[in-house]
This record gives sequence, C-alpha cells and structure tokens, in this order.
Amino acid sequence: MVRRLCHEQVITAVNGSLPGPTIRVKEGDTLVVHVFNESPYNLTIHWHGVFQLLTGWADGPVYITQCPILPGCKYTHRFNITGQEGTLWWHAHVSFLRATVYGALIIRPRSGHSYPFPKPHKEIPILLGEWWNANVNEVEAEALLTGAAPRNSDAYTINGRPGDLYPCSENKTYRLKVKRGKTYMLRIINAVLNSQLFFKIANHKMTVVSVDAAYTEPYVTNVVVSAPGQTVDVLVTFDEPLGSYYMAASPYASTFPAIPFDNTTTTGIIQYVGSTSQTPVMPALPDFNDTPTAHKFYSNLTGLANGPQWIPVPLDVDEHMLITIGLNFELCATCQGGQRSAASMNNQSFMLPEKLSILEASFYNVSGIYTADFPDEPPVKFDYTNLNLSTDPSLVYTQRTTKAKKLKFNSTVEIVFQNTAFLGIENHPMHLHGYSFHVLAQEFGNYDAVNDPKKFNLVNPQARNTIAVPVGGWAVIRFRANNPGVWIMHCHLDVHLTWGLAMVFEVENGPTPSSTLPPPPSDLPKSCALALLASSSTASAAIVQHSFYVKNLTVTRLCQERVITVVNGSLPGPAILVREGDTLVVHVFNESPYNLTIHWHGVFQLLSAWADGPVYVTQCPILPGHSYTYRFNITGQEGTLWWHAHVSWLRATVYGALIIQPRPPSSYPYFIKPLKEIPILLGEWWNANVIDVENEALATGGAPNISDAFTINGYPETYNLNVVRGMTYMLRIINAALNNQLFFKIANHNMTVVSVDASYTQPYVTDVVVLAPGQTTDVLVTFNQPPGSYYMAARPYASTFPEVPFDNTTTRGIIQYVGSRSQTPLMPILPAFNDTPTAHKFFSSLTGLANGPHWVPTPLHVDEQMFVTVGLNLELCATCLGGTRLAASMNNQSFQLPNTLSMLEAFFFNVSGIYTDDFPNQPPVQFDYTNLNLSADPTLEFTQKSTKVKNLKFNSTVEIVFQNTAFLGIENHPIHLHGFNFHVLAQGFGNYDAVNDPKKFNLVNPQARNTIAVPVGGWAVIRFRANNPGVWIAHCHLDVHLPWGLAMGFEVENGPTPSSTLPPPPPDLPKC
Repeated sequence: MVRRLCHEQVITAVNGSLPGPTIRVKEGDTLVVHVFNESPYNLTIHWHGVFQLLTGWADGPVYITQCPILPGCKYTHRFNITGQEGTLWWHAHVSFLRATVYGALIIRPRSGHSYPFPKPHKEIPILLGEWWNANVNEVEAEALLTGAAPRNSDAYTINGRPGDLYPCSENKTYRLKVKRGKTYMLRIINAVLNSQLFFKIANHKMTVVSVDAAYTEPYVTNVVVSAPGQTVDVLVTFDEPLGSYYMAASPYASTFPAIPFDNTTTTGIIQYVGSTSQTPVMPALPDFNDTPTAHKFYSNLTGLANGPQWIPVPLDVDEHMLITIGLNFELCATCQGGQRSAASMNNQSFMLPEKLSILEASFYNVSGIYTADFPDEPPVKFDYTNLNLSTDPSLVYTQRTTKAKKLKFNSTVEIVFQNTAFLGIENHPMHLHGYSFHVLAQEFGNYDAVNDPKKFNLVNPQARNTIAVPVGGWAVIRFRANNPGVWIMHCHLDVHLTWGLAMVFEVENGPTPSSTLPPPPSDLPKSCALALLASSSTASAAIVQHSFYVKNLTVTRLCQERVITVVNGSLPGPAILVREGDTLVVHVFNESPYNLTIHWHGVFQLLSAWADGPVYVTQCPILPGHSYTYRFNITGQEGTLWWHAHVSWLRATVYGALIIQPRPPSSYPYFIKPLKEIPILLGEWWNANVIDVENEALATGGAPNISDAFTINGYPETYNLNVVRGMTYMLRIINAALNNQLFFKIANHNMTVVSVDASYTQPYVTDVVVLAPGQTTDVLVTFNQPPGSYYMAARPYASTFPEVPFDNTTTRGIIQYVGSRSQTPLMPILPAFNDTPTAHKFFSSLTGLANGPHWVPTPLHVDEQMFVTVGLNLELCATCLGGTRLAASMNNQSFQLPNTLSMLEAFFFNVSGIYTDDFPNQPPVQFDYTNLNLSADPTLEFTQKSTKVKNLKFNSTVEIVFQNTAFLGIENHPIHLHGFNFHVLAQGFGNYDAVNDPKKFNLVNPQARNTIAVPVGGWAVIRFRANNPGVWIAHCHLDVHLPWGLAMGFEVENGPTPSSTLPPPPPDLPKC
C-alpha cells in the first residue's frame, strides 16, 4: 500500500518499490530473472526493446509468447543481451498492470569499450509514470464492460512521485542533487500508459545521444518528447547559477477532435549542491497540442552511423506493407448504443487467444489459435486522413481476428504506417517486439508512394523499437526479420492495445541450428484454458484482490443533485467477478463521514466469520478515515451474490454484484451457454440523505419516508441494454432495494430461471420474476422477438395488509435489438402491486437442481426444531408521539445490537455481558398468529429489546418454522440467514399445521436459499446444517424492520478439529 495525492492505494509492485528495481547489465551479458507472482493477478513481464535472439519464450507478452504466470506461480526469464547499448526497460504485459509494475534496464558497453561521447559524471534513470487513485485493473475492466474509454489518470509521476504541484505531494517530489559544472546522463523512460509527454528542465539544454538503446548523432534541444515505451538518453551539463530548477513533464495530447485527458504536470527538483534556494525555477512547457514541437523533435533525430552496434539500412526489400492504424467501433450487444470502442490495423482488430500462446501454437504447429493471413494492405483504399470518415459505417466498423503475417527468415520488411481518421486523428506509438527498425521518414497527410520515398533517409536514420506515427500522418520503417519466433506489433497506448490495435509477425526458422528457435524452457507457464500441452486439466484457484474507496459523491437523479456515499465513485459499486474456489481480498478504505461495514451477502464465510460484516455482530464499524481488509474463500457456490453496507441505511447506495463463475474445466449445468452475462441491480432512491431519513424515523418512532424511485443499475429510467437477435443472455438480477419486494418483467419475452441465491434450480420458465430484498435470480433470456426496443421494468410487490403508504413507481430500462431503429419501446404489463397469488406462485414453484453442481442433499435427521414468529410490534417510548414506537420481533424478542464489542469477539474471547444465549425455540405464548384482530390485544402487541442468540452444536441440523404474525397487520417478510444456505421445505398461508403441513415437505429437490420471503399472513419451513462456527445473524431484509428489532442470532460452537474451529480475528479487525 502506498500513499499518493492524499489517498492510500493498494498497488501491485515488484520487490516493494515503485518503480521496481533498476537492472544494470553490460552488452553481451546473459540476464536471468526469477519472477515469483505473489500478486492476486495473472502476470507476465516484457523486456521492452530487448532483441531476444532465439529466446522468444522470454519476451513476455501474454498469450503471444507465453501464458500468464498465475498467482502463486513463478517463471524464470533467461536471455542474452547482444548488439544493444543504452536504456531499455521492463514492464508487465497483462492488462493495465504495467501502471505500477515497471523498471529500468540499463545496458552499458562491455568491458574494454566505452560510450561514443564523454563519460558523464553520473547516470540517472528518470522514469515517467502515470497514477490513478483507483485499482488500475478495475479501471480497465469497467471500461471494457461499458465499451467506452477508461477514466483518465489522476497524475503523472517522476520515479514514482507526482511532484509538488499535486495535493499532499510536497514530500512526494523526486529530488536530484547535482554538482555545478558536471555533466550527467539522464536516462528518460516514458512508462506512462496512455499519454505522450513533453519533458523540460528549467534553463537547461539537453543533448540527445541515444533513443531506444540505439546511439544517435548528438542533438541539442530544450525539450524532449517521448511516447509510451520510448527511451531517450540525454547529456545535461549543469552550468547555470547555483539554485534549484524544476524538471517537468506534461502531456502531448495530439488527438483531434480533442478528447478529455489528464492535463496535469509532474515535477522533480534539481538542486545544485551548495545552493540554499527553496524556490525552484519552472520551465515553460509546450501547449498540450503543440504538434510542431513534437514533430520537430521526432523527425530531427538521426542514427550514429558506424557507431557502436550500428546496423546499416538494408537496401533490398522483400516485403512491402501499407498498414492503416486507427480507432474504430465494433458491435457490442451489452454496451451503450450497441457498440464499443475498438482499434485496428488494416481493419483487423486483434484479439488475444486464450487457449494457447501463439508462439506455442507456431512451434508445435497447433491449428485454431491464429491464422497467418494478415493482409499487406487495407481492404479498401480511401482518403485515410479525411476527418469526415466517421460518417462512413463501411469504414468505421471493424471485427475481431487473430491474424499473423508470415515472414521468411532474413527477409527485409518495409512498412508504411498510415494513420486514419475514422474517429479522429492521433499520434500512435507503434512498438515492434524482437527487433529494432530504421525510421526512414515520417510526415503528415496521406503517404504518397511516388514522391515520399524520395525523402527516405537510407544513410543514418534513427533506429527505434517504438515509432510515434504522426497525428494524421504516416511513418516508414524497415527491418530485417532475422529472429525466428512470433512477435507482436502494437500501439503502446495501452487503451488501444486492449481495443485491438495490434498484429503479429510469424518469422520462420532459418536454415541452420543457430537460426532455429529452441524448444520452450521447462517452466514456461502452462496456465491457458484447455492448453493442449498443459500437464493438468484443473485450473488453479486464484487470489482476487480489490480496493474499495468509500466516499461521498454528488450525482443528479430525478432533476436533483444529491450527495451520496458510494464505492469507487460509482452507483452501483464495482462488480466483483470470481471463480468458485477463489480467495477474495477486498481492502476497504472508509473515506466517508459515516461508520461502515461491508457484508458479502450469501457467502458462506466458512471459518472466516470475521469477514461477514454485519456491524456489532461480527465486527465493530470501520470508522471514518480507517480501513479493514476482508479476506475469505468462496467454496461450494456458483451464481450471483452481492455485497452491501451493513450499517444503518448506507446500503441504499453502497452495494454491488458478486458473480461466482464455475472453476474451469467445470461449466454451467444448462444446455445453452449465454452470449453475455448482464448484472441487473434493482435499487431504491431517495431525494434525501438516507441516513437522515432513517434517523428521523427512529427519533419519532414512526415509519420512515418512502423512497422516490426505484432504479436499474443506478438509474431510474435510463439504463440501456443492446442485444443481438436470436442470442441468449443471462440476466443476473439482484434486488438491492431497501424496503420493497419487486416484480420484474421484460415486454414480450419469457425468462428461464436457472439459479437463485447462487444455487442452481431446475429450469423454470416464467414471464415475471419476483424478488425480495437480498435475493438474486439468474435467468436466461433468448431475444427472439421482432427487432425493436422493449422495456424491462420493475415495480413493487406491496403485500402489507392493511395497506400502508409505499413507493408505487416503476423503474424501466430499454432493451434494444442491434440494428433496430425503434424509438418507442414496448411496455410489459406488470402485476398489480398486491398480486400475492403471482408472487406466491413464483416463490413456491422453484425447485433445486438435485445432483447439480454443489448440490447438498436435504438433511433428514433434525437435531433442533424451532418455531419462530416474525412480525411487527410496538414498544414503549417516553419521547415518542403517543408513548410508543414501532418495533419488530422474533418470538417476541426485539433484537438490539450491542455497541461496546462485537458479538463474535465476545464469543471468541468468552466475554460476558454482550449477549445471552437464551433465545427461545418458540414464542412465549401460542395464539392465532394470523388473526388480524390481534392488534387489539396489548399483551401480544408489545415487545421488549434484548440481545439473544440460539446456541447450536457444531454440525447439528436445524429446522425452523417461520410464522408470520398479524399484530399490526400482515406482510411478506424476507428473512436472511448469514453464513449458511438453507433448504426451503414448504411455504403456505395461514397458521402452520404441525400435523398436516410436514406432509407437504419437499425433501428431494427443494430450492436452496439464503433469503426466504415468508408469505404474507403465512409460514415457511427451512432446514440447514450448522457446520460453520461463529455468530450468525438472521434478520428481515426489509431494512426498516432491522433497526426495529426483527432479528436474532445463532451461536454455532466450534467442532472437534482445527479445521472446524474458528481462527483468531485478523490483526486489523476494527475496534469499538
């Protein structure tokens, strides 16, 4: 964890430092690096610019030359560094991880050789980086999910430090002390993900002597321009008056039309030894769009012909290629507008394989991984840099492929990179793995094949591994394909790589053993799904890590601005995707003004009760400004769960999806594999501060104000889902509303229920889904209706009788068939708000998928039988209107949370006085539970507060009859049990009949749930095995009822073995 910009952030780093360690070698050395992946992410390391002669297995790009190094695994990179001197670097080559996983690789002349310039006094690596106040993997994942560009970074850095122009960064500024009159070499590396940079030092000139580890003719300049991936070595003589001077870097943002970018400046301070100046001089940096300055720098560099490691330009060309590069769209059924951002080369948008790396497929001649038909030119010729191209859909859209260009060994390749203007023009830094190339020319506009070759520098062109192709222009490179293997060429703006701006070269072996790629090393990662060469068919479980930053955010809903509390700046919060068997680690930083806990709704938390989250039950709250790490394994569960705040009413806006997919090679147990899986989170919105709403109600003793709207994925009526006709999608529906059960329908479409509460069901076809708060339902929907637009809609199932006020509004989202122009969605006919027969039919018709994945048979022997009444009451209140307040109870015990110690700590440390273990197995008196005249009997109507639990022996089987009561009316109560699933044996209306109703029990394939909607004026019977030691709350998931007391706890004793004993709490467990 590091602190930047007033913000603590968990990052992935090498050897505990940002940047990672600098590696220093001499030309001719063999480098051996043992990489141990102790992060929660898949990983590879790329040695940027290293030729990797006959060592393509060590190059590192994921799924190109290797499968990823899985968490907990390792790989040794071993390669020789020959024919290169200067500055290169290393970085992660998986997702956005290289934002923090990177470092310098410095290659000095071998002994007996020297630089072709005077030896500098010192050599200083200057690594220019980029910083997000967020988990960079989540930044990328969210962008890919929506199809839009990722959010901009929050800062740039010099050697990992932002500089004193940023908040809280005065002590996070890189400082370099220099001696006046001495010459230093600055080895400048642009390690930024998505921005080119201008770099200046106030009042000092720089002499460029090398780029990309290739010597140049000395070039004097007051500004250096570098694209991501490029390196520039400069000599600087510090001959100015004693003082302090800023070095500074700001973005060169070439895109036209302009788009948002991180327009900040990072600084470092150069302090002359002996100077006492505390006010550094600031350089005047170019404007962000100063293309003339950038082009002058890029195009004025020339190679040091006949200098060390110089290779003359090959004059005979075997392969001529014209490659268009630029941004596009591709169709996306789940993205806003039916399309996502994409990028392409010759209109081929590159897609990484996942079954086997391309290099392995090439070496072992495995088909089906890639094709060797990348075209030498675009499919059509057009006016490439015409900004009106965006109106031509035949050019703007691209498609995903995995194509390579095959090259004969030792052939000479000339490539014209031609920028295109489909979605605007931009400078693209193109990086070629495995080679350096000569840059023959670069200019603006469309390449002229007749006249532009006359401008080629064939005498002393600069040699590069990354060329910044001019905005709205072209560049010509040439190289000799003398290195057999598979080599990716891609844009080094990382956002464009994920969009597909890449291709590969497959270079054939030469005629001799010394020109033939050797076999892979024995420890090459073999983690690709279904890899043909893998030694095991079982995928390893992973550690999945997230960071939650909980803070206030201003949003606009229903024409009003509201300050709400959210996770990572979004409503809903981030969706977490794991596989069964994974360990989930979530670092929660409470930057809100409220106490906080997070509950992982439905997760068993086997032996990890400390991570369950209900405030004062398993932990004390995370105070504002504090943090806590939740760590737990997810075993025996697949499907949709969710997470939410479990303090007061914060969960109205602090919530998100938790999706558990099967662990490979396992798969879903249904016949149709969905094209896409879409979380649908149904929420509830107040035009008010929800904490104030709750507190006002508790102060008066009355019911809280009802909500103003329901939402779909955070929006009352603006969520859009694009679908492809004829395809089947999975909707993962979550009722995250606070106080309302909901009907959900899609106009003219049926749904097939395949899972509830992360437990598979027998497929159940329905046109309406009913969910109580806390419940989840996975449905398959085949979109087979006429192309058009259709509303999905949700409205409340309000079961209370006599009726009470409720939010009788409807939230809608639009499902649009791709290709349809319909602007008038069809609306489904929703059930009446009090349609109990429809609700009961849905709830009671579901059955479990017996013998399906993770099926647990119903335990037949019962050790503990409980009859628990649930309902509303009154309690005396001296300060409330009428002397009473609304309350709720289970067996007439109205649950009250402790506040000096959590119940789980009291259990573990045997502390008395926090709770008692005498929760009764039945109500204090038997009566006509569902008789609506009960409200006239004060002896039954009133309850009192207590903190009581039921003690259970480890592995005992518990059967509970939940009986609704009618003290203040009847209502469907969703009862949620933490730490367990239970089988729903039966449910019905009226009073439970202990003689006849057990005959209705489904003991063969009952649905398994963690939340049961006890029928209005009725009953439900559940059964579970208490095989998880700890303290577990059972409560109504209508949040208004929880503070009123509709809850109780189970104290499950430890088992007889260490593997059935609750471990001690983690050291960072919050204290009361």
